[in-house]
Amino acid sequence: MKDMRFLKALLMAMATLAMDVGKGAWSASWKFVDGCWRMAWSWLPGGGGGGTAMPPAKLDLPDVDEAHEAKEAAANQQKAADYMLSSPERVVQAWARATKDERDSIPLTKLTDDQIDWLEVRLSDDQIKILASEKSEFKVSAALAGQEDAIPGVPSVPLKKRKSGPDLSGRIADFRAVGFERPSAYVH
Repeated sequence: MKDMRFLKALLMAMATLAMDVGKGAWSASWKFVDGCWRMAWSWLPGGGGGGTAMPPAKLDLPDVDEAHEAKEAAANQQKAADYMLSSPERVVQAWARATKDERDSIPLTKLTDDQIDWLEVRLSDDQIKILASEKSEFKVSAALAGQEDAIPGVPSVPLKKRKSGPDLSGRIADFRAVGFERPSAYVH
């Protein structure tokens, strides 16, 4: 009889375990089926009638006046930059006043190759400081044109020597310098 009770207790435990496993499996499968049903229902037009809509989050946008002021300030900065680089003299002064790291960002397109060579290669750091402190654009222009002693302490751009052979513009200049005028070849 003891064996029978043991066997009965064992069967009861196994049955209880099977029912618990079955309930757990049923519960898990019901949750899966319910989740699938809700998802499919939400795909229907109109949202399937489920849930409430969340109110839109308040965006932290700048004030319209601040945006206009920032746009105007950027336009003014661009105008100032365009003015600073509007002539070769201003380009040279902006380049001389900039730090060594900032100089790479300054376009030297308004300068000739000889002027760029003079500015970047021929001038020493002390001469560049003198050039940066120069207030007169006229003197900088004269130095760029090759006029000697235009800016004290800074050599001017070296002038190219004329070609040795006669060219047309040189011959015309020589002819006009003499002061003779020829009569027109076509006389009426």
